[in-house]
Amino acid sequence: MDVSPSSSFLGAFRSLSKRYRRQGATDAATKLEAVVERASDENLGDPSAVLVRFGGLVLTFLEQGQWNAAVDVGTIVVDARRALLGPNDPLTMIAIHNLVSAYYGQGRWAEAIDLGRQVTEARRKVLGEDHPQTMASMSNLATAYRKQGHWRQAESLELRLLEIKTRRLGEDHQSTLTSMGNLATTYSHMGRYDEAETLEKRVIERSARVLGDHHGSTLTWKSNLATTYREQGRLEEAEKLESEVMDIRIENLGVQHPLTLTSMANLASMYRDLGRLDDAEHLETQVVETSKVELGEKHPQTLMSMINLASTYRCQGRLEEAARLGVQAVAAMKSLLGDQNPLTLTAMADLALTYQSQGHTDGAEVLTAQVLRLMQKNLGSLHPHTLTTMANLGAIYQSQGRWDEAEKLAEQTVRGREKVLGETHPDTQASMEDLVRVCRVLAADRTTAMRVRNAHH
Repeated sequence: MDVSPSSSFLGAFRSLSKRYRRQGATDAATKLEAVVERASDENLGDPSAVLVRFGGLVLTFLEQGQWNAAVDVGTIVVDARRALLGPNDPLTMIAIHNLVSAYYGQGRWAEAIDLGRQVTEARRKVLGEDHPQTMASMSNLATAYRKQGHWRQAESLELRLLEIKTRRLGEDHQSTLTSMGNLATTYSHMGRYDEAETLEKRVIERSARVLGDHHGSTLTWKSNLATTYREQGRLEEAEKLESEVMDIRIENLGVQHPLTLTSMANLASMYRDLGRLDDAEHLETQVVETSKVELGEKHPQTLMSMINLASTYRCQGRLEEAARLGVQAVAAMKSLLGDQNPLTLTAMADLALTYQSQGHTDGAEVLTAQVLRLMQKNLGSLHPHTLTTMANLGAIYQSQGRWDEAEKLAEQTVRGREKVLGETHPDTQASMEDLVRVCRVLAADRTTAMRVRNAHH
């Protein structure tokens, strides 16, 4: 007797729900069982109708930030759609698009890019570039590019999307605002903070007018603007804005939601920058614990929360704990994301600072020099994070008494920061003071050397 297509993938869903029960993932298991039951009752030999129900379940998991369940169910739906309808059918493409969203939620960006390219190309061919589904795929792909640090590709896709959406939907449409906000985020990652700020403010103003002040999208753009303020050194403004966003998210989404965790992590980093170390530690500990449970121990967001907590430990002088946590997070990031990813580079740079604080100057120098090379290659020589790493390497040279090399790096850092951040930015001011200090030491050395020479004449 032939097994009907529906019963074969219903079997796959049944064994998945059993696995969830065994693992204690009760919520996902209950939701899945309910759909399996309904699908079994209604199974009139039309597998496509059954798959619509499971496709709906994938969307539910996505909305609730249950990425692992979305990937598990989404993968079965994609395989079944491909088998029944072929790879280019619009329904198959919807299933693939949703699976890309789930990969993105899990932080599996390389896979999100790979599948995202496939579905974007297929939709361009079949539906045309202006079709809403094609634009949704382009947007997902741009986000995955951005997360992997492929900012040029992200920017060109986002500019194209913004142009199409403005023409077709108008400037105030929610979808247009999303593209404008995404482009601003890309600019921020590229270190183009002034352009990011201008766009973010425009998006917030329109989003608040069209969608409301407490709408999820408006809150996302406000959180992004707060991050831009932080990068610009405007810490009080950043803290005030992120604090407001976090309170609303806790109220609307609960403490466990990935977006709430992002706000808590951002706010904690601002507390650290402001010297409020106990507040930072309290929030970051909560974020690490919750992220491990909700997102998994190996999720990029969980690993970044560990790096943030390690930074705070370092600032508190708890160097052993900082190093232990940093080493663990860096190793996991390298295996998950590779050592070229911007998040991995941030984590490595942070660990190097901990080594330096511990007095492991040689280890700090090797790691910082490696990170600087990778950042120059992947982010560009003038990216603010590259310049910060350059300043850190200069500080290591100073502690080793390598003043000539320190002077070269200090000059480069000042020039770069003046150009990118402007003369009044706190980082630029700090590197100017640094350069003055190095020059004083070198001048004193030269004076001493001249005196010694003159004494011998």
